[in-house]
Amino acid sequence: MNLRVGTFNIRNGLAFDGCNSWLFRRKATADMVSGLDADVVGLQEAYDFQARELRRRLEDYGLTGDGRSARRRGERCSVLFCHAALELTASETRWYGHEPTRPGIHLPKASFPRVATIARFRPVDGGPPFTFVNTHLDERHEANRLTAVEQLLAWLDDGPSIVVGDLNAEPDSRVLATLEAGGLRTVLPPDAPGTNHDFTGRTDGRRIDHILVSSHWEIGPAQVVTGRPRGRLPSDHWPVVADLTLAV
Repeated sequence: MNLRVGTFNIRNGLAFDGCNSWLFRRKATADMVSGLDADVVGLQEAYDFQARELRRRLEDYGLTGDGRSARRRGERCSVLFCHAALELTASETRWYGHEPTRPGIHLPKASFPRVATIARFRPVDGGPPFTFVNTHLDERHEANRLTAVEQLLAWLDDGPSIVVGDLNAEPDSRVLATLEAGGLRTVLPPDAPGTNHDFTGRTDGRRIDHILVSSHWEIGPAQVVTGRPRGRLPSDHWPVVADLTLAV
């Protein structure tokens, strides 16, 4: 089974970013997501109105993922998936903390709750099922990021798995080392560009957006995707995309 996967922090739509605010770049963001030509994409910082608008513009895609607040509202880690390629068989949102199924909980000293959207898919062509996890980790405290990835690893089963997201951690961090010790491999080469550019368009910033896969997958071409659809920066991050082949 061949699969193209992506991850993209689209920058929350309530932030006031001047000419880079959501109102002005939403079409460019949709064009960037469409241009990835991915079977499944994890979006971070996606408010419901942003995710719904992207789905409206990308008619071939379905959508899943709850907001992180106690009422399941606000920012979410949405998962977009192509109906022609994948069937969604299960989906749930979990919160990092002592009660992962309790909406709105958060780790100590966290600015707000952090979540993982865990989606299970079956290829429409009859291939084996797999798990796709999209997450966005704590922006301030490494201890919280480490706790989160330890929880995330415990939520994975022994089947084919893909973990994507804005981990707020660079390739040489303890966070990535923990995920790799748990059996996941990063898809990008060591010399890949940075992903966080803060609306500058630079490519030498921090590489904090990642795709990691279990040993079931063979990793094909993978890249950080740069560009300005419609002449606009689609976000303050660059997306990452990878081609995978299920090896078993």
